[in-house]
Amino acid sequence: MSDVVRELGSRALLDEAARRGADCEVWSVRRETEEVVCRGGTVERRSDVVSGATAVTVWCEGTEGYAVQALPDSADPALVRSALAVGRALPDRVVAPDDPPPAPERPVRAVHRPCLDEATVGAVRSLSEARTGLDIELRARAERSSVRLHRQGGEARGYRTGLFQLQARVTSTTADGVGFVSHQAFGDRAAGPLGEAAPRDLAELCELADVLATPPVADPRYDDVLVTGWVMVKLLALVAPAFQLDTVNEGRSPLAGRTGRRVCAPGVDLVDDPAAPEYPLAAPWDDEGTPTRAVPLVTDGVLRRFLGNRRSAPGPTDRGSGWRGASGEMPRVGPSHLSLRPGPVIGAGPREGRRLLRVVQANGAHTSNGITGDFSIGANAVLEEPGGVCRNAGNITLAGNVFELLRRIEGHDGVVRVSRSHTAFLTSPGVWANHLTIGR
Repeated sequence: MSDVVRELGSRALLDEAARRGADCEVWSVRRETEEVVCRGGTVERRSDVVSGATAVTVWCEGTEGYAVQALPDSADPALVRSALAVGRALPDRVVAPDDPPPAPERPVRAVHRPCLDEATVGAVRSLSEARTGLDIELRARAERSSVRLHRQGGEARGYRTGLFQLQARVTSTTADGVGFVSHQAFGDRAAGPLGEAAPRDLAELCELADVLATPPVADPRYDDVLVTGWVMVKLLALVAPAFQLDTVNEGRSPLAGRTGRRVCAPGVDLVDDPAAPEYPLAAPWDDEGTPTRAVPLVTDGVLRRFLGNRRSAPGPTDRGSGWRGASGEMPRVGPSHLSLRPGPVIGAGPREGRRLLRVVQANGAHTSNGITGDFSIGANAVLEEPGGVCRNAGNITLAGNVFELLRRIEGHDGVVRVSRSHTAFLTSPGVWANHLTIGR
C-alpha cells in the first residue's frame, strides 16, 4: 500500500474527528511476517501473514478516548465515534497535548527488509540436520513493519523496520534421559543469526543438550555460580517495570526516590537505547511521536533516571518510551532495547582450581514478585570441573532477589544473550554471584 493511500486513510479519520469538534491522533502499523519451521533437515511448515492495527486517540471537552481496529490503515469513521464514546465514559479529565510531536533530530538509519527466500530457507533446513539422538527444531521469521503517526495540525510521518529472528530448540535423547535447551538470535538480516548459528551457537546448544541428557552428578557441591545471560534476561524482565515512571507514580517501584543513589554494583550500567546498532527494530520516535534517544537508567551503579511517556512524565525530556502492544493498545511505558552492561570481566570459565555451577536455563517461575524483586525459579545447570569437563547438575531451584543480585554482581562472562517480548528486547551477559539460594 502506498504512502499516499495510507495518508488518505488517516486524513479521513482526522477530518471526521474535526467535524465532531475533537482533536485527534491516528497511529497505524502494517506487518508482513514470513515464518518457516525446519526440523531434521526438512521443512515442516511455512506461513506468510499480513496483519496490523489502526489506533485512534481523541481529545474532546477535557476527555480522552481511544479505539483500536485490527486492520492496518483503516479509514472507518466508526473508530472516531467509538473513541469519543470511550472518552465520555472514562472518569479522568485529560488535557490534550498542545502541539503535534516534534520531528526527531537524528536521521533514520538504513533499514533492511529481510525475507525468507529459497536460499535462506535452504540454509535453515540444512542447519536443522542432526545425528541420531539429537533433534534440532529451527523457527526462522522475517518481519517487515511500517509504522505511521498522523496528528491533527501536523504532517503524517512514518518509519520502517526489518527483523530476522531465529529460534532454536535442541533436544538430546539418550538411554539415561532427555536434555533440552533453547536459544534466540536476532538481526536486521538473515546473514547475522544464520552466520552465528552454524559455527558457534548451534554447536554449543547441541553440546549442552547432550550434557543435560546425562544422569545428574551425585556430588552437587560448587565454588562459584555463573547465572548465564539466558537466565539473566528473564530475571531482568521481572524488575524492568521498576525503572518506569508509571510504576513509580503508582507507588509500585522500590526505586522511587532513589535517584542519585547506588542500586547496582559499581561499574554496572543499565541503558535503554531504541537506536542501538544491534537493535533491529530501531525507532526514531515512540508510538506517541516523541523522539527517542538513549536513556542511561543506571551509570556506574547509580540510578540516574526512569523511562516515561506522555501520560507519566512531567516534561518532554523524560518521555520517549511510550509503546503500544501487539494489537495497538494505548501506549504504555516500556523499554525498547534494555541492556545490562556489567563491569569487569572475570572470564568465561571458573577461576583456577574452582568448581563452577553454570545456570543455563530457566524453566518457569515458581514464585516471583516484580515489586520486591523476590523470585524462585526452576532451572537447569551444569557443573564445570577445574579441568573444563562439564557434567549435568540436574534440575535446581534458584531463589533470591533481583535487586540484590544487581547490587552484588561480581563480574560477567561477556557472552550476551537476548530475549524479546513484542517490541522490547532485553540483553545481558552471564553474571557471577555467590549469594543466591540454590536447591535440588
